[in-house]
Amino acid sequence: MIGYNGIRDLFSGNEHIGGIYHFINTLRNCLEEHNYDKVIVCWDSETNITVRKKLYPEYKANRKNEMNEEEYESYLHQRSRVKQYLEEVFVRQIEVPNNEADDLIGLYCKIALNENITIFSSDKDFTQLISKRVQIYSPAKKQYYKFGDKISLNKVDIPHENVLLTKVFVGDKSDNISGIEGLGEKTLVKLFPELQKKTCTISEILDSAKVIGQEKKVPKIIEKILTGQSKNGILGEEFYNTNLRIVDLGNPLVTDEAKELVNFIYTENMDPTDRGYKNLMKMMMADGLFKYLPKDDNAWVKFIQPFLKLARKEKRLTKN
Repeated sequence: MIGYNGIRDLFSGNEHIGGIYHFINTLRNCLEEHNYDKVIVCWDSETNITVRKKLYPEYKANRKNEMNEEEYESYLHQRSRVKQYLEEVFVRQIEVPNNEADDLIGLYCKIALNENITIFSSDKDFTQLISKRVQIYSPAKKQYYKFGDKISLNKVDIPHENVLLTKVFVGDKSDNISGIEGLGEKTLVKLFPELQKKTCTISEILDSAKVIGQEKKVPKIIEKILTGQSKNGILGEEFYNTNLRIVDLGNPLVTDEAKELVNFIYTENMDPTDRGYKNLMKMMMADGLFKYLPKDDNAWVKFIQPFLKLARKEKRLTKN
């Protein structure tokens, strides 16, 4: 996942191109530093949160669009232009109405059983997907998260197998998902230290809470855990069922259309017809990207080299 604000002061004439340059350059650096045989970009659709909103009306209600009309038009133009660039450099793309990119990624990881997958994102939500064949690369920290690693959630180290469970209990402020009222990661592992030692289930944690609940002095937070109390009220089992459904990327909330397209992207080869570096060069020239490359006679060759490498790999798949 690549932040789309890009470089705010990058212009070609009066047209802002910071989003285009930042996206393409970040992808280019990723391809140069890492050896990938296939690259897929998943996009949020404009109606991406529809399904979760039905399950949880407060979902992402805290998100506000801070762009004015002119900035939003520029954003839409640059997003569309980036998609055109990706077509030319043999990057596969998935976008489906009413589906979130996170779910599309989760679905791909679920069905692509014969591939070793790296998710390029600094979003720790994806760490719940880590397995022996799925790893995360955080461009922000320049760090891989792999099978067997512990993930730091608010400065608490949690085995990746328990990231999902932790999010169910404590919620996710960034997405406006309420957890158990007053419960954070530190309190959770203090009450249930087994979370840092082995893979746990929601039922096992609730069973442990029941045991604690039989002691003479019972922390108030235990009662809240046992009754599923969040800021939305005492919800009981419904609290856990709902939170699990909306945060579990291993069982993504996707439409039938998304399942069909993701499977197509996984199984089909890319048609090389009318794709190529010459089109890429024309687009870069038209968008004024060349003037932001290093002042070197071979700068443009160096810039497109990683894309050419990926294109060759995809073309070989088509021939086989």
